[in-house]
Amino acid sequence: MPTQQECPTTPPNSGATEALYPVGTIPGIRTEKLSALCSYGQSPLVMQGALRQVLIQHFSDARNILNATLRGRIERDGVWSNTADTGIYIESLHKWRPELTESRPGIVLKEGQWAWQRVGIGDTAGDDARSGQQFFGGYWNGTHTFFALANEGAEAQILAIEIAKVMLWFESEIMDQLELQRFVPVSIGEVSALKEATENYVVPVSVAYVVPEFWVLNPDAPRTKRIVFKTSEVLGGY
Repeated sequence: MPTQQECPTTPPNSGATEALYPVGTIPGIRTEKLSALCSYGQSPLVMQGALRQVLIQHFSDARNILNATLRGRIERDGVWSNTADTGIYIESLHKWRPELTESRPGIVLKEGQWAWQRVGIGDTAGDDARSGQQFFGGYWNGTHTFFALANEGAEAQILAIEIAKVMLWFESEIMDQLELQRFVPVSIGEVSALKEATENYVVPVSVAYVVPEFWVLNPDAPRTKRIVFKTSEVLGGY
C-alpha cells in the first residue's frame, strides 16, 4: 500500500502576528504549506489554483502594482474582487467568461503539459531489506501560461510584464511554498488580437517548473512473516 506525507498540524498565524496587519488586508502566507498540497499532493489543478492566488494577492492592493500606468488604472477602476464588477479579472481557462474581459483588463491561466522524468530504472529509489518497503520517485516537468488581456495592445504588454516580474521576483517563495524543485519564467510572447473578443488584445506569459514526486510502497505484512519454517527442515537430523 502507498503512503504520502502527513499534513502539518500547526495553526494559522498567531494573534500577535495577525495584529500586525490592518483589518481587511491580506497577510499573505498564513500557514507553513498549502493545505491542498499536503492533502492531495501536487497536480496541475493545485498548481493553477496556487498561481492564481499569487496573482489575486498581488492585484488586491493597488500599492503592490509595479508599473505606474497600470497602478493608475487599478486605482481608478478598482482592485481585484470576487464579484462581477472586479477591477481586474483573474480566472482559469476552464471558468473564463469572455464578456467580463470586454471592458477591463484580465488574466486567464492555462495549464500546460506535465511530462514525467525518470531518475532511476522503473522509478525505483531503493528499498529496506528489513521492512520490505520499496522507495520510488521522479520529477514532473510542467508549464503554465498566463494570458494578459486588455483593450489595447500596449496595455496588454504592460500587464504581461507585471505578471512576469511577479513570477520572477517571488520565484523562491513560490518554490518553497509549493515544494518545487525549480520555478522560472520562460517567456513573454508577442501581442496579438483575441479571436474570442471584439476589442481585446492578448500577450502570453509562460512559466516552467519541476515538481518532485516520491512515494513508498509498504508490504501488507513484515518481510519475516512471509518466511515459512518447515519442521522437517528445522529439526532435520534430530
